[in-house]
Amino acid sequence: MSRHIHHGGCGCLAALSRRRALGLGIGALAAAATVTAPALAVEDTGYEAMLMKCIDPRFTTNTWAYMAARGWQNNYSQFNIAGGPIAAVAPVFQEWRATWEANLNISVQLHNVKRVVGLTHRDCGAAAVAYGDRIKTDRAYETAMNQQALRAFRDGVKKIQPQVIVELGIMDLSGRVEPVT
Repeated sequence: MSRHIHHGGCGCLAALSRRRALGLGIGALAAAATVTAPALAVEDTGYEAMLMKCIDPRFTTNTWAYMAARGWQNNYSQFNIAGGPIAAVAPVFQEWRATWEANLNISVQLHNVKRVVGLTHRDCGAAAVAYGDRIKTDRAYETAMNQQALRAFRDGVKKIQPQVIVELGIMDLSGRVEPVT
């Protein structure tokens, strides 16, 4: 198979005059502007929620599905850090707390976030760092420590942003979320 190299005299582009090329270019720009203009014109009126979750990639799709099922697809922001809400309250992660709090404050300020969803998950390595290896083998202890951390997380959020609704849950490996009150 031979390869054709285009050049001025090959005749392939004879039908494409400068005027026609200019017209095609203007048409392409107009089409692109029509497609992108509405997206640029959308005003940011805020997000329904902010999700605080762990970085564990096993839960990325499940947390997305959970938030989408709530009707918040493309209507929530998220803050991911090892341990998620556990990182905001466990003493071992104390130095991370200021970053979380600053992010929460700016998210509320910039995006009028109405609620914070705090999700921990089963089999969390950061939870084991915070609460010991027993969390890996004792499901009742794991549940109790996740619930304790989530409630402390809620108290911390309410202290900083009292008007925000806080929802809590523990996600299992299948993606099912057990609500925590």
